[in-house]
Amino acid sequence: MPNRPVGLSRLNEVNCKTVFWNSGSGRSAEVGQVRQAMGSQSNHWIDLAETSDLSAAVKEAVANGCESVVAVGGDGTVNAIVNALMAVDAHARPTLAIIPLGTANDFAGTLNIPDDIAEAASLVDHPACPVDIVRISGTGAPRYYANMAAGGNCVRVSEAMTDEVKARWGSLSYIRGAVDVLPDMHTFRIDATCDDEKFTSLDCWAVLVANGKTNAGRIEVAPLASPTDGLFDVIIIRDGTVGDMVEIVTKNLMGDFLDSEQIIFRQVRSLQLQSSPTMRFTLDGEVFDDQPVQFDVVAGAIRIHCMVGI
Repeated sequence: MPNRPVGLSRLNEVNCKTVFWNSGSGRSAEVGQVRQAMGSQSNHWIDLAETSDLSAAVKEAVANGCESVVAVGGDGTVNAIVNALMAVDAHARPTLAIIPLGTANDFAGTLNIPDDIAEAASLVDHPACPVDIVRISGTGAPRYYANMAAGGNCVRVSEAMTDEVKARWGSLSYIRGAVDVLPDMHTFRIDATCDDEKFTSLDCWAVLVANGKTNAGRIEVAPLASPTDGLFDVIIIRDGTVGDMVEIVTKNLMGDFLDSEQIIFRQVRSLQLQSSPTMRFTLDGEVFDDQPVQFDVVAGAIRIHCMVGI
């Protein structure tokens, strides 16, 4: 018999659930609250910190009767679970529940999943809604993400958000990181195809490919995005002056930055992009630096237990 991933035993109960959590997140007290909120149901807990092959763990859980996977953690945990689920054949893919921990949880926010642990845990037994996932492909194996890909200077801002900055600034960390990058914004020249519409030699500061509405700690950058419409939102921020960027930030705070002349906004099913220099993206925290790159929506790819009205 092959070795089983840590924590996985035979699943033969009705409507069994496999719960993934990360002991390295430093949130053991909150995980204890999750265990209490989920009660004594037939749940099987697997520690991501002790699981070398997450896709294999999910596939084996499915083979043993798992019908629902629960991701306990932030956007990074959800991203890892989403990629593992997408490796499972669509007809056998279990549903996904999210119990958000931490301060960001952008995708959970888009899905109207409560931050309260008990309330989020109660959704595990609610009906599941088909939700879109985005596939990103380069020269290597494709990756998937649920919330947002942020490229260009957005990656530099993320890198400026050191652990010290995060500890001191909390949910304002991204704005603090942007202050460091703003005086030295890099320009990227891109060729892009949004469905059938082409942009050639376009100079820009950043490209966002959004399935969810918020990024970097509930900062709303794609207010019209919906993870159930079969489309993703493409937001291209043209290059300009520091004053232009300040105007974009101001308009963002006022909720109307998509109308800015510095913004190109499209809702599409696919995006092809080539950049000079190479534009790196963060996919819900994971860095992707392959070029050329293609984004495709996988409509209704994963059924997620969430509130109605997304």
